[in-house]
Amino acid sequence: MTRISESELVLPSLYLIYLNGGKITMAELIPLLTNIMKPTGRDLEIIANRNDTYFSQKVRNLKSHKTLEKSKYVIYDGLYFHLTSLGKSFINENISTIQYLFNSSFEYEDITTACKYISKGSKRKIICYDEFITEGTTTIKEQKIHIRSQKLRDIAIEHFSHNNIISCDCCGFEFKSAYGPKYGVDCIEIHHLKPIFTYDDDDITKTIDEALSNLLPVCPNCHRVIHKHRITPELLPDFKNEINLNRIIL
Repeated sequence: MTRISESELVLPSLYLIYLNGGKITMAELIPLLTNIMKPTGRDLEIIANRNDTYFSQKVRNLKSHKTLEKSKYVIYDGLYFHLTSLGKSFINENISTIQYLFNSSFEYEDITTACKYISKGSKRKIICYDEFITEGTTTIKEQKIHIRSQKLRDIAIEHFSHNNIISCDCCGFEFKSAYGPKYGVDCIEIHHLKPIFTYDDDDITKTIDEALSNLLPVCPNCHRVIHKHRITPELLPDFKNEINLNRIIL
């Protein structure tokens, strides 16, 4: 498994400083970064004769190597990292993408790869889709995401439906059987297994076609559990087994 680099920690660190009111200590940064990055493998191993994991040591290196300060996005006063006006602008320009990335249940390697693309200003972009599509008015900033998300949802539902029936991939719940054709329509949700990438010159149809392999139809209950417990694609088989075991017990 590819290990995360210091440069790939820059974006999530900036985001956490932003969320923390524009400043943060190293003691605050380490557990918060660990929580959103979900390190695995060697990064989680304890360094010999140390209290740090390889991951937490890499976070500490952000200070000793002045990695965040080199970007001009942050200044360090001896205790706090402070977000500069340039850092705030960078976060605000990428806020939708960053929130999509860190508020989802993506695997560690997917997150680190996405961080690299954003930090380097790559032509390859992470395309934001709103999994929880709501009706009503959206702001101008959100309108593009809303329209794109609805189109992705419609195509995904058609793709996963069989004889006009679509069930939760985790628990098997099917809305029409439970609520009838009047109330059981359009209630399934679409979960993203991986971030959806594209290039600037790709059209939305091509992007959506390639994205179908990274989507999963789920009921709202399973969807909530997946996000609440950060159930990554690697953990989904265990989650489904747990559901089946509880059914047997009940």
